[in-house]
Amino acid sequence: MIALLWVVAILAALVAAPFLVAALVAAVRARSGPVVALSAAGLAVFLGVAFGVPHPLGLLAAAVAAGLGGRHLLRSVTRNWQHGSEAVKLSAAHLTLIAGSFVFLIPFAWLISTSLKPDDEMAVFPPRWIPTQQVESATIKNAEGLPAKLSRTKDGGALVAEVADLPTGEIQVVRLNGEGAQAVPAGGEQRATFARGDLEKVRRPDPRWENYSEALAFLPPETRFGAVFLGNTLFLTAMTVIGTLLSSSVVAFAFARLNWPGKNVWFAILLATMMVPGAVTMMPQFLIFRSLGWIDTLQPLWVPAFFGSAFNIFLLRQFFMTIPNELEDAAKIDGCGPVAIYWRIMLPLVKPALAAIAIMGTLGAWNNFQGPLIYLSSPEKMPLAYALQLYQTQHGGEPGLMMAASTLVILPIIVLFFFTQRYFIEGVSLTGLGGR
Repeated sequence: MIALLWVVAILAALVAAPFLVAALVAAVRARSGPVVALSAAGLAVFLGVAFGVPHPLGLLAAAVAAGLGGRHLLRSVTRNWQHGSEAVKLSAAHLTLIAGSFVFLIPFAWLISTSLKPDDEMAVFPPRWIPTQQVESATIKNAEGLPAKLSRTKDGGALVAEVADLPTGEIQVVRLNGEGAQAVPAGGEQRATFARGDLEKVRRPDPRWENYSEALAFLPPETRFGAVFLGNTLFLTAMTVIGTLLSSSVVAFAFARLNWPGKNVWFAILLATMMVPGAVTMMPQFLIFRSLGWIDTLQPLWVPAFFGSAFNIFLLRQFFMTIPNELEDAAKIDGCGPVAIYWRIMLPLVKPALAAIAIMGTLGAWNNFQGPLIYLSSPEKMPLAYALQLYQTQHGGEPGLMMAASTLVILPIIVLFFFTQRYFIEGVSLTGLGGR
């Protein structure tokens, strides 16, 4: 019964939230100060109750009150109920997108958080999202000559500094008055021993940036801190993008703007190749590259890009077909041939599609793991994706280093996509507009 009440209360809260958000947005647009204040206060109270109430009936009552209050405030700052309804729908859509964004960002946030954690914080439960480290004493050194770690005893909460790990598994500590001052008890004895379970570490938010430098330091010296892997990946990515853009655009231009016998038949055959699984052609490709002597070289990873891609050809063909014929006729009058029309007229007009293909090609080449796994065996020729897998086999028991290495691998591609997502979305969304 309690579970059913929680479900009903959560659904009611999800329905009520858009009303408060819509009232706040509409009040801001209407420049109504009192309604803005009431809406913001109501939203803050509702969120506080939603995340702090211990019983579903409390959440249900808060959701009903928030929904009715938000509806009343919304009607006071909108022209009519139709206008208010549109504001509620728009707010609900935005809240849904924001919630979905948070859900999809959770793995990435966990990757960054784990890459900055010390070893003793990796397997704690419940997990900590903000990395912390144990506080160190400013004056006391441990047996190794390093600053002693601070802890508190669980029985009385006394502050102690861990100075030595005893063979018995106990911890030798020095009692403290404060974070750095020693306290000499009445008997003159400064040191004591505790079991690890009797001590609670004193921690503060402090990311461990050394994980990144240590992750690079553990790489073999011949890789020059991963620069060899990065160079191979950049070369493969650049050649793949260049080959894909050139070959796919040329073939798409021929299918879209030139008239030649059997064009429609060959285009249908090209589209049919998209239905052939990659596993079917994997072995024939391997035999071809082996006969050419390209095994353990980078050629099998970038040469196929110069033979076009069915999906990219189709995408560019749709763009080429949206270009008015008058531009091509004017170019022919000026004396341009097919090559000049393709290079000077058509390519500049399909930049959104070319940008989308370039981004997808970069993502595919950067994350390509299967190709290097099949064709490469020399460590100095490996790209980042394959090197990361080998790094995992050696340092899989050190999550901090593993997550730091993974972050370094994906960070460039995330930055690239962040600055070029507009072109990617524009290229994909406009692919079929006006196509024939």
